[in-house]
Amino acid sequence: MSESKEPGAPQPQSPSDKERRVRVRYPTDRESMCQPGEGRLDQVWWLAGITDISTTGIALVLQQLRQKFPAGTLLTVELQNWAGDVSRTLQTRVVHMTPNPEGGWIMGCAFVTPLTEEDLKALL
Repeated sequence: MSESKEPGAPQPQSPSDKERRVRVRYPTDRESMCQPGEGRLDQVWWLAGITDISTTGIALVLQQLRQKFPAGTLLTVELQNWAGDVSRTLQTRVVHMTPNPEGGWIMGCAFVTPLTEEDLKALL
């Protein structure tokens, strides 16, 4: 039996045998904006796809990005829920970057300040 992927009801991913994360990750296929640094409005923001999110971090796909950021780089991400009535600008630190087979990079980031379960659910 397959589960529906309705926008309002994301399902947590099942951890694999090799999974080391403690927090539940929620898969999503939304888009976001991000930029390195403090998140200044007068600087260029990049379009990023979000593949999953948890209280402690987020996975982004940046297809237009050509450069690689070292681990620890500060990255500001703008998040919005499906309904568009809740948004947050959050700072993250790059944990890893992997080349995306379709171009650009897949980037794993940790939130500088972890989300509460309530904040996470409001953004889902």
